[in-house]
Amino acid sequence: MTYLPFTTKHTSDTILLTPHPIIFSSKKHHSLAVYLRSGFTISKAKFKKEPKLHGSEEEIIKQIHDIRFNEKNPYVITGGHFDQLFVRNLGIFFNALLDPRITTSHEDWTQRQEITLKTIALDLEVFKQAGKDYTTIVHVKNNIFTGYNFYTRPSDSLFAILYALCALTDDDFIGTVFPAKKLIKKKLQTQKAAKELYDNYKETLKHLIKTYLAEIIDEKTGLVKKTITLASARDGIKRESSFYDNVIAWATIRLAKKLQLYSMSDKEFETWKKRIVKTFWDEKEGIFLDDLSKMSLEQKLFSADSFIVTSTGFLDFSKNEERKYLSNMVTYVQKKRLDTPFPLHYSRNDVPYKLYWQVRYFAPTYMGTSIWSHWGMEYIKALIYVGQFSEAKKQLDRYKQNIERYGGYPELYDSNGNILNSRLYHSVLHNGWVINYEQTKMLYDNLVSEE
Repeated sequence: MTYLPFTTKHTSDTILLTPHPIIFSSKKHHSLAVYLRSGFTISKAKFKKEPKLHGSEEEIIKQIHDIRFNEKNPYVITGGHFDQLFVRNLGIFFNALLDPRITTSHEDWTQRQEITLKTIALDLEVFKQAGKDYTTIVHVKNNIFTGYNFYTRPSDSLFAILYALCALTDDDFIGTVFPAKKLIKKKLQTQKAAKELYDNYKETLKHLIKTYLAEIIDEKTGLVKKTITLASARDGIKRESSFYDNVIAWATIRLAKKLQLYSMSDKEFETWKKRIVKTFWDEKEGIFLDDLSKMSLEQKLFSADSFIVTSTGFLDFSKNEERKYLSNMVTYVQKKRLDTPFPLHYSRNDVPYKLYWQVRYFAPTYMGTSIWSHWGMEYIKALIYVGQFSEAKKQLDRYKQNIERYGGYPELYDSNGNILNSRLYHSVLHNGWVINYEQTKMLYDNLVSEE
């Protein structure tokens, strides 16, 4: 892609954003072309794989940064066959991208800020023109973009936008999400540009948030409707009012309140959180149940994305009674060996009949027994915050070995710990999610040194 919808320039302490005209297209033939192109790109990657990067762990990570966060890139992508802009990325899989405490060069820090600004600006402009949110934004041609949902309307796109806006304007924001001690922060250079984005799109965000709640929340239960399916981090599987989606809805409003985009009393907000905990927490198993389907309730299903409780601030690590939930979740994972050979298997079993047919055919273990590196990092952060430092170190060492073994940071592994390579799906290798691995290592080094 050569067209850059937003470009940046910077002085010594400020990054400025320059918009260029874009057109949003809702034409069906554009959406169909996007869908077919995505399927072809995923299939092609099975046979034309990303080359192995060479060097030490540190050298390989630097090469991934150079590929993923390069100033010539128009926006943040996962990498490999995922060349689309998945809006959830900035709040979920790249939640550490703007952590100013991660030790990298000044140039790298600047580029991470710039690409985040460009990404969030495109998200906002497309959503404004479309009047709705999508899971994915795709370049069609020239200055034309379209939106597409894989596979239904998103639960987490607005959360990601608000998360990024907070991180772009407040250099303490990510530090409050993932607390540490005595770490040097780099100077945030994006406050001015982010404030301008906020002012320009404030009314759009208010409208989208209001519509979002009206469409997904059941007024009677106060939870996500069981009658709808939502696209989320586990978007290949159909769920009924999942724990993840409920936490994301709560967290979206938490950030909307912080940004003065939505009004809700603190009492009402706390009651909402207690309702989610009461509905999903299974004391005997020590987990938050995956969703409210009959199967989940009867079989006590676990999903790795329940560790969304870390990055959303749903659980407050400073409170012993809330840290106990995290400790019990860790115990469950270890008891069921979901961290073997390293974390984290998405679930204990594959459930192909609950998958969308595309996923069921191309990668039947994709949302089941496969190991996801992102949730592995969120799990290791949980180990750190509940004091299992030796276990955290062991798992981080295994990821370091994988980085050097494969010459990259694989997105997914099969249940045996080999890079995922299914019928027509091969894991992304030059994966920008590596930034979360860097953050996790930083938190480990910092908090262990305090012991």
